[in-house]
Amino acid sequence: MAYVGHGLTILALVLALALAVWAPLEGRWRWRLRFMPPARWLAAGLFVTVTAAVAILVYALFTDDFSFRYVASQSSRYMPTPYKISALWSGQEGSLLFWLWLLSGYTAAVAFTARRVVPNLLPYALTTLGIVAAFFALQVAVVSGPFQVLPNPPADGRGMNPLLQNPWMVSHPLTLYLGYVGMAVPFAFAMAALWTRNAGDTWIRVTRRWTLLAWLFLSVGILVGSRWAYTELGWGGVWAWDPVENSALMPWLLATAFIHSSLVQEKRGMLKRWNVGLVIFVFLLTIFGTFVTRSGILSSVHAFIASPTSPWFLGFLGLALAVTVYLLIDRAPLLADDRRPESAFSKETGFLLNNLLLTGLTFAVFWGTILPLVTPLFGAQVSVGPPFFNWVGVPLLFAMMILMGVAPVLAWRRASWPRVRRLLALPVVGALALAVALVALGLREPPIVAGFAIAFFVATATLADVAAAYAARVAATGDRSLRGFWQMLNRNPRRYGGYVVHLGVVLVMIGLTGMYGYQQVRAVGLEPGESYTIDAFTITYHGLGQRVAEGVPAVYADLTVSRDGRELGRLQPERRFYPGFTETMGAIPEVAMLTSWSRDLYVVLGGWEGETAGFEFYLNPMVAWVWVGGYLVVAGTLFSLWPRPALATGRARVMAELAELEYDYRAGKIAAADYARLRQGLAAAVGTLLSGWSEAERRVAAEIDALAAAGGPEQRPAP
Repeated sequence: MAYVGHGLTILALVLALALAVWAPLEGRWRWRLRFMPPARWLAAGLFVTVTAAVAILVYALFTDDFSFRYVASQSSRYMPTPYKISALWSGQEGSLLFWLWLLSGYTAAVAFTARRVVPNLLPYALTTLGIVAAFFALQVAVVSGPFQVLPNPPADGRGMNPLLQNPWMVSHPLTLYLGYVGMAVPFAFAMAALWTRNAGDTWIRVTRRWTLLAWLFLSVGILVGSRWAYTELGWGGVWAWDPVENSALMPWLLATAFIHSSLVQEKRGMLKRWNVGLVIFVFLLTIFGTFVTRSGILSSVHAFIASPTSPWFLGFLGLALAVTVYLLIDRAPLLADDRRPESAFSKETGFLLNNLLLTGLTFAVFWGTILPLVTPLFGAQVSVGPPFFNWVGVPLLFAMMILMGVAPVLAWRRASWPRVRRLLALPVVGALALAVALVALGLREPPIVAGFAIAFFVATATLADVAAAYAARVAATGDRSLRGFWQMLNRNPRRYGGYVVHLGVVLVMIGLTGMYGYQQVRAVGLEPGESYTIDAFTITYHGLGQRVAEGVPAVYADLTVSRDGRELGRLQPERRFYPGFTETMGAIPEVAMLTSWSRDLYVVLGGWEGETAGFEFYLNPMVAWVWVGGYLVVAGTLFSLWPRPALATGRARVMAELAELEYDYRAGKIAAADYARLRQGLAAAVGTLLSGWSEAERRVAAEIDALAAAGGPEQRPAP
């Protein structure tokens, strides 16, 4: 079976190369090459081939076929079933195959869904995807594949890294890879637009949903990864500015910028160079993150050991950078904006500032991440840690949050300052009042006070804008029902789904501010029967015990937690002794937690001598708000992505914009003169669409009349 799997990876390499070569030929000489199979069937064949290879490896994992070197290194007979599934991507070779499988799936989906939407760009987009797939197929088939065979298979495998044997780690790489790989789709269409010199908005419209989908997966991957780090690593935090964590954050930041600025290009024909550049560097950062994970050049708990794939990734990254930068520079004149901002006080300018802040934060994270690689070139060894990233990132984050609160009340083209000032008066006054109240209550740390005040400002400004739009709708229609409110949200899912995402980010910011601002950490040694009090919690230690957890020997401590004399629960933190890993990694901690909306009591068993045990107690305020905020981000993105056939036509989109313009005017965002000018332009667009529809109707009617005059099918005798 291993030889069959290896043969399938070679076939996948051939199909990927064939797709990369054939797709542009089909796009240029389609009428001459009709006797050849369409490129989309090559994409489908690539997906089927890689799926078969993945199925062979999964079957080997489930049947404990330790003749596969990969299975012997990543699985064992007693490993639970969910971890046998995640073993597919837990090792380096399997993760590359998994990456190739996801990429081939994206490629097939694009080939079959976009062929009627963007027929001129699709062949060249498939070429780009084929080249990327060929690179990964080369890694799996030649450089570092999972189908190597052991001449003398062991009776049992070594098993997966203990840190990865966690429920959150089953889904974290899956969603993260779906986000990473999904960013190749907008990159492919951007390359197609540059290659064909088609600098219009077509590629933006077809890739915006793909980008939003990949961004959603990447968001879920980061969220789940933070939850894994919190529950598994025993350090009491959710984000450590680790190089591999940063490698996931950077493309997420730039993709966030692209999602916002693509709306500007679609609506106003602006920021074209920004959008192409953002998509290019999002993709390059995903390759960079993959290189960091596999090279071992930066120390990380998330990284694989150094491997033969590292030079290949570095070479591919350099080649991709050279080609894309050349195309971007050469096609720069074609990417000139259709118009310039009419006012510095407009939604377009707000999105541009958002891009600058997100790009600046990305560069700061990138520089801090690669600094240990750069400084040795100058005879020094310098690295930075969380203080540097916090020092640079927190001010930029605060600026982005303020802009997030201001942006909803800004109008396209030109906003009316008196009206914006009136709409923001209540959120600003409320935020200042909250800041004063917090200082009066004893909070003296400026970042913490600012964090809570800015979060309040953003939340109230966002909710106030929704309320103003609803009030304008009620004034126009008289409909006060919940159904009417839901119809208002559905008319513009991008806008209101984005508002939900913004509220989710607000909750994440509140949670992080509370947690890192007021986290308490205590290292304590206790004898059986002794108690320790941290804040209002009294923790009583009863002794040690031994057990076998999921087939792994473990030592646990028995603790009781009470508050004001009332028992809240029992906690049993562990240290597990994983066979084959204890010698190198020691006893792996399993954290015990008592969670609530206000705080988490987080307990780690550090060690013991006899019955005396050492503990680390963490009191983490408001950490639950981080998770709830993350779920809200996911919910808002799903609301934006959910298919709405009624809004799919050009006429429906223009009518929705007309309705939103009316609400914005009634809510006081736009001056009367600007409202009249914008309404006139949208009304003209509606007229153009209607005249085009009438012309199409007349053309069809003429064809039917001509067919009838010539003796249509209904007049012909049966054969």
